[in-house]
Amino acid sequence: MTLGKRLGKHFAERLLPDAIFQIAPGYLSGIRVSRGDGSVKGGFVQPFRERPIGPSFDRPNVTDPAALEEAIDQGKKNLRLSSGSVALLIPEPSVRVFVMSVDSFPASGKERDSFIRWRIGKQMPLIPEDARIDYAVTPGRGVRRIIVAMARQVVVWEYEALFEKAGLKPVLVTAPSLTLVNLVRRDGRASGVLLNLEDDMLTLLALADPGWSLYRQKDVGLPGGANPDERGDNIVREAENTIRFLEDRDKTRIERLWVRCAAVAELPEVLGRLKERIALPIEPVDYQAPDVWTDAHKAILAPLIGQIL
Repeated sequence: MTLGKRLGKHFAERLLPDAIFQIAPGYLSGIRVSRGDGSVKGGFVQPFRERPIGPSFDRPNVTDPAALEEAIDQGKKNLRLSSGSVALLIPEPSVRVFVMSVDSFPASGKERDSFIRWRIGKQMPLIPEDARIDYAVTPGRGVRRIIVAMARQVVVWEYEALFEKAGLKPVLVTAPSLTLVNLVRRDGRASGVLLNLEDDMLTLLALADPGWSLYRQKDVGLPGGANPDERGDNIVREAENTIRFLEDRDKTRIERLWVRCAAVAELPEVLGRLKERIALPIEPVDYQAPDVWTDAHKAILAPLIGQIL
């Protein structure tokens, strides 16, 4: 997904930048990419001492620009990157994602843009004037599925400006769950629910060949909180409710559940809880990573790898 006119039309047309960065509340991560063959030349995960961002769709995100600037400079050193183009993965709550089904879709770009805004308006009557909107649509005739991503210009600019100040050129902005799709669709299995757990935010994205069925965000509480069982129960309940809705009301056949936890130490417990209550094949999001990466780095860097596949 790209957010902005100068960045291209559809997130399915993945750009290959020199590096990819993810800005999360608790860390900055990045990978360097070979422009020749798309291979990964290095990666890093840099935890923040204090959280320099507060993810939000409606409000400014960056609360400590100096700390984030320092992290970006250190990230450039880690990747041995002095300049070049970058893709930015911003926090999930900073983006609104809509999945819609349509009987017909306009042919021209301007008509499509107007149609998309009209459909978003049915779910969100007050669309911000500075909204940056991008979308992808399934091919073919008849009923088609559209996935739409929207972010505030003021929010996107906050992140872009800090990287531009560091001498890097943002060419794409997206959300982590949308890039993770590329890790689970590699083998052609397309019907299932992708569960992405990062910090206090749970994202559920349902995939149905050849497109998407549903997107949801839910605050499930921070890991390591006063009541960890409540967080675990929230995760399982949201997964159950999503699957039930898709199968009973949306008539979508769910074949499996893919799970990605940014905190890899949390994965065994989350998988165990889900398997106790959900009678579907459940598997972690996986991919081939450089040998030097630990399991913890591999979990955090998964969305970045998804962007280049």
